[in-house]
Amino acid sequence: MTATNQESIVFYLDLATKILGKKDMVKSIQSFLEEKLKKNPDTSFSAFYFKEGNEPFLSEEVSNIKDLTKIINNDWKTREQSESNFENGLFYCLSFLASKAAISSGSFRVICISDLPSKKGSEYAEALMALVETVRTFPTFIDIIRVGKSEMYPDDVKLRIVSTLTSGGLFYASDSKEFKLTFVGLAKNKTLPDLRVEGGQEIDQDKKTYYENLAKALVQGQIGKEKCSLCSKKTCDYCNEKDDIYKCSQCGTFYHECCAALYSWKFNMGLKHIFRCITCGAILKLEESLVYEINGETMPDQEELPTIEEESDEEKWTPEAEPEEIIEEPIVEPEDTSVSESVASEEQKPSEDSSDSKVEMRPGLFGPRPVPKRRSGSKPTEIESTETKPKETEAAIPKASKAEKAISARKSLAERRRKNRSGNGTIRICRVCSTRLKPNDRRCPKCGSPAY
Repeated sequence: MTATNQESIVFYLDLATKILGKKDMVKSIQSFLEEKLKKNPDTSFSAFYFKEGNEPFLSEEVSNIKDLTKIINNDWKTREQSESNFENGLFYCLSFLASKAAISSGSFRVICISDLPSKKGSEYAEALMALVETVRTFPTFIDIIRVGKSEMYPDDVKLRIVSTLTSGGLFYASDSKEFKLTFVGLAKNKTLPDLRVEGGQEIDQDKKTYYENLAKALVQGQIGKEKCSLCSKKTCDYCNEKDDIYKCSQCGTFYHECCAALYSWKFNMGLKHIFRCITCGAILKLEESLVYEINGETMPDQEELPTIEEESDEEKWTPEAEPEEIIEEPIVEPEDTSVSESVASEEQKPSEDSSDSKVEMRPGLFGPRPVPKRRSGSKPTEIESTETKPKETEAAIPKASKAEKAISARKSLAERRRKNRSGNGTIRICRVCSTRLKPNDRRCPKCGSPAY
């Protein structure tokens, strides 16, 4: 039997007509709750609707069927019946579920029952789509049931996009019997498929600010008294620092910052520095640059610029690109005939030797080129001597392995911690809101900006 996660379901009643009566609605909800609690007993329910005057109302979460049906019975006549506020209501439901997702893990669902198309402008739809794309990875599922006799509605495309983005569905029901069958069929459990090799979903970089504001930072723990929940040790094996102990601000679970960075790299919410607490499921965050540094990787926005070898051939400059006459020795005109005869005899010797030996080729800008031979006993030119140096240095300097990167990151981390502990007697001020910071503050407690 597969384990089930905690589930929170919000029933959004966007009903303005009399197609569905109160009795039909209550009976359908009762049947849904009975079926759902059989599949997942750890499920809580709440109801949302607008009262007269477009006053939003969200009930408390309950697990008892009678409590939820009682709320609907009491406010059925006072609900808003003049227009549909689909976008506004969905904003309330998703904001409520996001606040729950920040403090605990689980599945979050909205089941919207609507019988009237919305007449809101395109700006409402665009804002709603942006929110839906942001919260869908919690995971959040949105199912919509449109009740009515018509086969098509003006906002069908919008409803279809919203339900598809959140792995939900758009359903149609013409009467109360068809509605009950469709509604009870949604009681099955839902899960999001893994879209990454390590599991989970991928979060776009433009949504990073939202998740960083939603997550909570680890707070400093008591040095030398508590053990890390990941490695079960007091001293961090990565940096060998005793003060590298932090805790979850919600449940008090202790972590070494290095251990948390290594854990977050593999088990995160779609961003490498944001993960859930292993005990309470709260969304926690670390300094992004620290996570990449400890794991020996470079942040995506700090990739190294391409080297000269990676540039195009048109932008390269190498000694081989220079004309051949630059590396030839200057010709000195002989002063007498005896000298010219000796020079001529010397010029004939290399030609005889060249027929027996192979010509040395060297890569150049426009392909391989022959290397002019030097006279015996002559010293190499400055250009020829410099051409061999890059090859020798490249062969002499091996590429850094992952272990060496980890050692370098460990030394850098320990050095940074020593500097932070010293303090140097200076007063630290937030550059954004000018709030005075404590020596150990990594972020401003007022505005959340990084502390430099």
